[in-house]
Amino acid sequence: MDLIVLEQDRPFIVKALASGDFDYIEAANEVAEAGFFRGMFARKVIGQLAESYPTPRQKEEVPLWLYIASEISLKLHGAQSHFSYPYVICCGGLMEALGPKAGHKSVHPETGDMTLWCEGFSRKNHYGRGTPCDQDFLRKLASDTRPELLAAWFNQEAPQCLRRLRMFDEEGIFIGDGSYLFVPDNEAYENSDVLLFDDHNHPVDPQKVDLTDRRCHWERCYKMVSIIHTNRSQDYFLYVGLKLLPGRASESPALYELAGEFVQAVGRGVMKTLILDRGFIDGLEIGKCKQEHKVEVMIPLRKNMDLYQDVLCLARARDFAWQPFDPRPP
Repeated sequence: MDLIVLEQDRPFIVKALASGDFDYIEAANEVAEAGFFRGMFARKVIGQLAESYPTPRQKEEVPLWLYIASEISLKLHGAQSHFSYPYVICCGGLMEALGPKAGHKSVHPETGDMTLWCEGFSRKNHYGRGTPCDQDFLRKLASDTRPELLAAWFNQEAPQCLRRLRMFDEEGIFIGDGSYLFVPDNEAYENSDVLLFDDHNHPVDPQKVDLTDRRCHWERCYKMVSIIHTNRSQDYFLYVGLKLLPGRASESPALYELAGEFVQAVGRGVMKTLILDRGFIDGLEIGKCKQEHKVEVMIPLRKNMDLYQDVLCLARARDFAWQPFDPRPP
């Protein structure tokens, strides 16, 4: 019996690729992607997501589960355009997971080129296809889906799906934040704003900086508010809530709204600790998280803040004593 032992050595691989010293390269992500989709299909995750997807179509000629699986495959490959779909579907692992009924790959005996033949799902076509569905179908369905319905669907279905898969850590650590998304300077980007940023991409007030400073630059942008879930060792992170706002919009109300929607979707007890930065200090909303959602909100304080000084004064009292905090209800 022959044994093959593999050892991971990235510097050796990079050096071999740079010098052209290799005989064969296999796309390992194809195998990983195929295994990922097989697991998703086996657990019926794609089908459950398709049942609730806010489709704008009255008639379904191509199944929605294929649309969702194709969109996930495009994102796994980092594709920015639906026109990359023929390439992605050919080199990725989705077709392997779909099996021979959806299509099969063949290699030309003379040229060695690999082609993909698919029967397709639409009854209108009577010829072989190179992809299980047309990339134009993906583009039009994505474009016609109402953004507000898509966001509401994700914020409800993603947490519920992750809970069915038991993906939430028992400690219940979640992190909320806001970030800017830059887009090309085109007014066609609806509800976008043009703001001034410094060299660290932090927004600055145009009236308080030297506009001739080359480190400052104008950018058309949106603001993305998100909540992710992770564990204490930070082995992974999962998006459980997203909202896209104009660049000048306040992020605090949107984030606390996301927290409420998450608790409404999966119930109390999943989100136990919500970690935020100082931009989300809001006494009323923090109290609501504590009293209604049973969520502890953690926010760092500045030394010049009154609340920080109050804590120092309490710690200096004679009868003060540290006690361990137990978030579990008595």
